[in-house]
Amino acid sequence: MRLTKLEVHGFKAFADHLEFVFEKGVTAIVGPNGSGKSNVSDAVRWVLGEQRARAMRGAKMEDVIFHGSSARKAVNMAEVSLHFDNTEGELPVPFKEVVITRRLLRSGESEYLLNRAPCRLRDIQDLVRGTGLGADSGVVIESKMIDALLSDRPDDRRELFEEAAGVGLYRDRRRSAERRLEETTVDLARLDDLIAEVQSQVRSLARQRRRAERHAELTSRRFQVEISLATREMAAWRDELEALDGRLITLREDVPGSEEAIAGAELQREEAHVARSTAEASRLELARLASEQRDRTQKLERELAVSEERQRSTTMRRERAEEERKENEAFGRRLREDRERAATDRTTLEQDLRDAGEALQERLTAEQTAREGVQRERSVLDQLERQVREHRDQARRLELDRDSAAREQTETEQRRDALELERQTLADTLDTIERELLAARDQVETSRLAAQEALDDLEGARLAAATARIADAESRSALASAVELRTELEARMNALAALERERVGLAPSSAKLLKERERFGEGAVLGPLTDFVTADGDAARLVERYLGATMHAIVVRDADAAAAVRRWHTETQPGPLLLLPLDVVTELGADDGALAGSVQASGPTSRWVRALLGKVRAVDSGEAFVDEHGAVFLPGTATGPGPLQRRAELNRLESDLAAADARRDEAALTAEAARLALGEAERAQQAATEGHNRAQQEARRATEVQQEVERRRERAERELAQSSALAERLVSRLQELEQRMQQLAQQADVLHARAGEADSDIDQAREALSIAEREQEQAREARATWQVAQAQAQARLSVAIDREKRLSEEDSTAAARLESLARELSTLSDADQHLVTQLDTWRAELETERKSLADADGRLGEAERAVAAANAALDGCETALDEARRRASALGEQLHGAQLRHTELSGRREAIRQRLETEWRRSLDDLLAGFEELDLSTDDLRVEATQLRTALDELGPVNPLAIEEHEEEQRRLEFLTSQRNDLVAAKQSLHQAIREIDSTARELFLATFSQVRENFRQIFLRMFGGGECDLRLENPDAPLDCDIEVHASPRGKKTQRIHLLSSGERALVALSLLFGIFLTKPSPFCLMDEVDAPLDDQNIGRFVKMLNDFKSRTQFIVITHNPRTTSEAADSVYGVTMQEPGVSSIVSVRLRNGPAVDEKTSNTTSAEAPADSVDDVPDASDSSEPEPLPA
Repeated sequence: MRLTKLEVHGFKAFADHLEFVFEKGVTAIVGPNGSGKSNVSDAVRWVLGEQRARAMRGAKMEDVIFHGSSARKAVNMAEVSLHFDNTEGELPVPFKEVVITRRLLRSGESEYLLNRAPCRLRDIQDLVRGTGLGADSGVVIESKMIDALLSDRPDDRRELFEEAAGVGLYRDRRRSAERRLEETTVDLARLDDLIAEVQSQVRSLARQRRRAERHAELTSRRFQVEISLATREMAAWRDELEALDGRLITLREDVPGSEEAIAGAELQREEAHVARSTAEASRLELARLASEQRDRTQKLERELAVSEERQRSTTMRRERAEEERKENEAFGRRLREDRERAATDRTTLEQDLRDAGEALQERLTAEQTAREGVQRERSVLDQLERQVREHRDQARRLELDRDSAAREQTETEQRRDALELERQTLADTLDTIERELLAARDQVETSRLAAQEALDDLEGARLAAATARIADAESRSALASAVELRTELEARMNALAALERERVGLAPSSAKLLKERERFGEGAVLGPLTDFVTADGDAARLVERYLGATMHAIVVRDADAAAAVRRWHTETQPGPLLLLPLDVVTELGADDGALAGSVQASGPTSRWVRALLGKVRAVDSGEAFVDEHGAVFLPGTATGPGPLQRRAELNRLESDLAAADARRDEAALTAEAARLALGEAERAQQAATEGHNRAQQEARRATEVQQEVERRRERAERELAQSSALAERLVSRLQELEQRMQQLAQQADVLHARAGEADSDIDQAREALSIAEREQEQAREARATWQVAQAQAQARLSVAIDREKRLSEEDSTAAARLESLARELSTLSDADQHLVTQLDTWRAELETERKSLADADGRLGEAERAVAAANAALDGCETALDEARRRASALGEQLHGAQLRHTELSGRREAIRQRLETEWRRSLDDLLAGFEELDLSTDDLRVEATQLRTALDELGPVNPLAIEEHEEEQRRLEFLTSQRNDLVAAKQSLHQAIREIDSTARELFLATFSQVRENFRQIFLRMFGGGECDLRLENPDAPLDCDIEVHASPRGKKTQRIHLLSSGERALVALSLLFGIFLTKPSPFCLMDEVDAPLDDQNIGRFVKMLNDFKSRTQFIVITHNPRTTSEAADSVYGVTMQEPGVSSIVSVRLRNGPAVDEKTSNTTSAEAPADSVDDVPDASDSSEPEPLPA
């Protein structure tokens, strides 16, 4: 495989399309500094995949695109192509010629092409792998590689060996693996902490889950019990509600008849109302007609008066117009006489104006002649004065320059003295900076230790904050449970209080009496018996079972109040009603164990409570009751809790609510304490974070201070060197200023002498100018006199013309006015006659309208009497309608009573529904859907409901989301555990990968090092003709990290260290080593960029000899300034020039007998030359370059 051609277009200074054609052997590229020779090596490296902009000597990759010059615009694309001869098939593609192309657009888009087909960089790298080509291979040897090999920095030398061995890839893989290992270790530690935290949460949630499941079981059973009880209680009122529904149907059937009666009455009233509206409309219409008739009559009277006034005005205007006509005829005769006199005056004034114009023209000609003479004399004077001013200005400028030079001399001397002081100050400053640098380094170390301590404190604060967050979450959960319990109790109490306020369960007759209690007087009706009795839950249930309907009794003040209520009851018939007068019952005692002892009665009603319950005992837990006579009362099935039980439950709920408030307040205090503790922990964490950040900032600031001190030291050293150089320049400047001041003084004296000679000529010129100006003034005065005369004549003529014109216009106006007056007189005469006729007509119409008005007023009186009769009929209809409505109202009250009873029963059912829906937070239909009633007695259901409520209270608040949270945290724990296992396996895999990478890289490096060592010895002997050399590893046990030492001793010398050799010998040693590296991994061609620059003639001969020895095996492209390299080693030469500024072009010369360089390219000039003649080759040492054709 061989490189045949390089094509560049838009790459750096190669603005146009250029082609470098390469033959076998050595091709030299020469040219002056800055012509763009090194851009060839950059192009080769770039097309082979170089990705570093700095390696291309730019800040960004777009810098390789031609940026334009003073005569050319920038281009938008850079393209480079390498052509290879693949006849031998070294590249694994079925082509005899392979073209690798790279293209970059200014927009940043880049692409690679293989034989003009788009591909990836990876495809290019895979293609050339194993051939020695590549951006990081030794295909390009630059002068900076020599510096790297000779540098005291071992890393630069090692980098060349690692590139040759291909270890860089493994080193990158190792760094990547170590970085991943470090990240994995950190992730594993973080995951262990997270797993421990999640495990603790899972254990806590497991306990909460068991309590939640138990709570759900009890709640489900309680739901069944409560719904069964509610179903039985609601069925008790079903029959009565059905009877009420029948009664309501009958009443609703009677309602339409009463409504029909009302409708008939309303129809009659509507007909009467229509009749009244008709009469009223007729009256209004007649009133409107009468009003319109009256308006027309009044309008005719007004118009008649106006016409009479208009007739009188027309007669007066006609008389005035006749008088004005006579005056205008006399005025027209006077105007015609004045116009004839004005025409005569105009003719005379026109002749005077022509005479004045002729005289003025003569004076103007004389004035122009005098003005030209003045201008000639003034021009002469100005020229003389300008010459004097120029001489004096030049003299002043010279004097100013001399003064400026003197000031500069003084300032320069002062600067020289100041520089001396500054140099001394800079020396002192350097000593101070050195001390500051030592202190800054100590501060950096102190800050680093402080940052580490702050980091430890931060980790502790983070752990404390995590613990506080857990405690805060638990306390907030407890508070939420307490708030939820209180909300349930409050909802239940509010529902019972609403039933109590609405007296749900009270007999309808008792409820109606209470609504009308005001009619009996204040204090007559006191209220239901249940309002004055309180008892606990069990006692209230027993009393309600025994008393039954007696619970609905109404307590009244005395027998008189009871009699008044009886009369009301007889009138209204509200239903059965029990009255308890306070003045008819005596004070009775109660037996021990009687029901009266289990209740509390307030006020006088206690006598009735003892009378009803004082001798009654409950047996069999309230299933039967026995009085003092032994009579047994069996109450039957209970109908549900009444007012006493409801009030007892309200009292119990108030106590429970107070306890719930206490638990809520306690939970709130606990939550607040946990929140404060969390806030304190978070503040401590924030403080630790801030402390850590401050410590890091202090460390960064200390490092920045150290760097700043180092920069100050470099700046002080640089300023000291600059001050010394400036002092030398100042001394030279002082000498120049002294010579300059002497020259300026001599030139100023010469100019002053010339200015004095010109002053006498200026005086003569000024006298001649004065005479010419006097003559000009006399001519101007004469011209001004005649100008005034001409203007006066012109003014008089203008006045005469204007007067003649004005009189003509006034004459025309007077004639027009006469014609207008004649027309006006004719018009006024016609108008007068018309008004007389119209007045007669309007007087006849006015008499007719007055008669019509009297008839309209008579018809209006009849219409008003008809309206009064319609109003009387309407009042009768209204009375009949009121009677129909009274009968319908009575029927409505009966319907309302039935509806009230129905509403009462429905209210009880609704109360149960609301209680169930409030407690279970679902609609009653949803609660009963698919529900099966429990096969238990009502008492058993009540007992079990109480037991279930007790069990739920003992269980306390639970977390309703504990089951879901436990499952979620359990899944999270399993996921984190699997992740930890994956991380552990990944960590072990990374350790194994690092060991394998180290082993492979070590083998590659040692093999390459051994080969380079052998090649180096052979080439060194060939270069120096003898001597000794060697390559050694500083630590053979760690070849990938140790330094590489180069030892060389040319023939006749015993030194082993290369820095003790001469510069030429050191460069030759470096070239030997570079060739040794290159031969270890040879490529089809080798491009050398000015590597022979430090060699003298003798070493150049050795370098040329080496090229000649190896060119049969490798194709060489040498960028050089040395003519000997060109003449002795090169088979062909390309010269790079910049004939056009900023744009590189090339010429080619063939030096050996061989095939000519490709002459088909239109942008190069090709020539042949003998092998020993290289004078035509453009070179930095040859100023006469051949003229190339621009690319």
